[in-house]
Amino acid sequence: MSLSVTFADIEKAIASYAPFSLQESYDNSGLLVGEGSTLVRGVLVCLDVTEQVLHEAVEKGANLVVSHHPLIFRGVKQLCGNTGVERAVMYALRSGVGILAAHTNLDAAVGGVSCALAAQLGIVVERVLHPSCEDQRVGLGVVGSFAAPLAEESFLQDVCERLGLSVLRHSPLLHRLIGKVALCGGSGMEFFDDAVAAGVDAYITADVKYHDFQRPDGRLLLLDVGHRESEWCAVDLLKRILCERFSTFACHVSSHDTSPVGYFLPKNVR
Repeated sequence: MSLSVTFADIEKAIASYAPFSLQESYDNSGLLVGEGSTLVRGVLVCLDVTEQVLHEAVEKGANLVVSHHPLIFRGVKQLCGNTGVERAVMYALRSGVGILAAHTNLDAAVGGVSCALAAQLGIVVERVLHPSCEDQRVGLGVVGSFAAPLAEESFLQDVCERLGLSVLRHSPLLHRLIGKVALCGGSGMEFFDDAVAAGVDAYITADVKYHDFQRPDGRLLLLDVGHRESEWCAVDLLKRILCERFSTFACHVSSHDTSPVGYFLPKNVR
């Protein structure tokens, strides 16, 4: 392998693991800012690209940011610095920093985000929850089981500890053992019926609306662990993909990629 690695080489390496053809029609994965022929001096991996993350990349000598969520998602019609996205793109262009995203293609890939989340939770994957093509290994979400069923409260406590959660939303407790589980990193309520059909004891996902918590109706336990919390494993997955293929540049995980969601706990609430 040549010692010179380009943005295009990084994009190709990620595509070999998670083909960009797997991305959903609404998505915008791939190289979003920068020229493919640019040589890589360093990579900064993150979940979300912000101005702070881009400043961090420059400080660390990284000229390529690889993210899970695309910075340019809904389209940019002007570059006047009026929004965070516009300012981030403008700063990236001025600083010579490329931006590459691997979003729903990484979600759907064999061994993708939901598989990584399952491993983090100690769940042995059995199959894909919602296959997206003839290859049943490809798709969104997974179904799996624990080595031994857990009591419901122990299950909730374990999820919190493994994902570092200070709060966890869930549907009414069922007071039964949790053995078989479905999960989907990110917003996965569209696959709720798949989880029910799979006969699982619990479904773990994020971005669950109020009335969606009524949908289980005693059939399973529904958990909302948070969007960022359910997909942070994508950052470690992207870093692993790059580190296994390249050794000619530093690959950092951003320390400035922080959650946009805050939680206020009144002093009289425990």
